[in-house]
Order: sequence, then structure tokens, then C-alpha cells
Amino acid sequence: MKTTEVKEVIDTLIRIDIDGETMQYILEQVGMEDQMLKQLISISNDRDINYYLELKNIEKQRLTN
Repeated sequence: MKTTEVKEVIDTLIRIDIDGETMQYILEQVGMEDQMLKQLISISNDRDINYYLELKNIEKQRLTN
């Protein structure tokens, strides 16, 4: 791993107080959105996954009404 470069990127993201939408955009631009989702699901517990699925369903219903 290129530790110095990674630390610089992390420090920059912290310094600019990056928001979730911008971070998602960055992940999309570097082609890592799918990989990140897989990793987050693999380390999450069932309760958290169900909570986020419920939020997704609520948002989906809100958009269709």
C-alpha cells in the first residue's frame, strides 16, 4: 500500500469536511462503489443491514407517492 499517498488523501478529505454525497461520487468515479458496498455488508450485523433496507424502502415509497 502507498501509505503516504493514502494518508494525504485521508487528511485532505478530513480537512475539506467531505459530505456523504461527495464521497459517493468519488467512489463512483474510481469504480469502487460496488466493492465498498460488499465490504460494508460483510462487516455489518443483520440488525444494521435490516435498518438500512427499511430506510431504503421508506425512501422508495416516498418517491413513488
